[in-house]
Amino acid sequence: MSLVKKPEMTEENLAAHRANGAKSHGPVTPEGKANSAAANLRHGFYSEQDDEVMMRLGENPRDYHALMDSLAEDLQPRAGLESQLVLRMGRALWRMQRAERMREGLALKRIESEGQAEELTTATMASHAMHVLEPYERLQEALARPDGPTAAEIDAFVTAFGGNPSPGMPEFVRLLNSLKEPLREADRKLARRKARKQLKRLMESHESMAYRFVTRASRVYSPENLAALAAPQDDPSMLMQRMDDSNLRQLWRLTNVLFKVRSGGLTSKDVKNGDRSGDVYENKGEPDKMSSE
Repeated sequence: MSLVKKPEMTEENLAAHRANGAKSHGPVTPEGKANSAAANLRHGFYSEQDDEVMMRLGENPRDYHALMDSLAEDLQPRAGLESQLVLRMGRALWRMQRAERMREGLALKRIESEGQAEELTTATMASHAMHVLEPYERLQEALARPDGPTAAEIDAFVTAFGGNPSPGMPEFVRLLNSLKEPLREADRKLARRKARKQLKRLMESHESMAYRFVTRASRVYSPENLAALAAPQDDPSMLMQRMDDSNLRQLWRLTNVLFKVRSGGLTSKDVKNGDRSGDVYENKGEPDKMSSE
């Protein structure tokens, strides 16, 4: 039972309602009919697209409806062919936006996967280069002391690199081992000075490599490298680009057709054949009346 008391309808009110209803027959002027058609068109746009499907694709149906409303407001299509053309134009625009989101999603996936792989590789190589450089740096500090490196420090360095000597390493190891022998102070200073010079040359390649890998690791997420990773290089990205181009061509064709419809360009009856004149004759079974020319 309703708690709101409804107003009673008198005979006078009923008569007034009937009279007003008889006067309303819908829009009469061209402007009113166009507005009514546009309203029906917008309603048709809403019902044509499955909102649930768009939401499952991560899209906002309100954005789609706003696009369709904007097209209907800007182009003011009349019912019939124009409304269908504008509808397809809106769908083409929406597919172009969807293709752009797909390309961006693929680019983000490439950045995440390839960026992480590149970061791991460069960080590992940089860490290895720094690890190789550590014994050189410890020996460099020992050679800078007034008393020079101890026998244990020299043996630790030789153990680290003696198994896989680089060019110049055997000579350097012999020089280091000489420092373990009793030498005059002047000879020891001379041997230490030579050892420091040779160690600096041996360290240069390792320092350069460590710097290169550390720099590469720090640039993995730089704007330039991210742009390179995001660049379309696989088949799905190329397919998205072709889809976008196809939708753009379709939008261009639909726009041209819409303008031709409005200008009456599609109502022309001339049909021209390559080997005939511009006139069209109806063939009723009689011999062709066109000249052999």
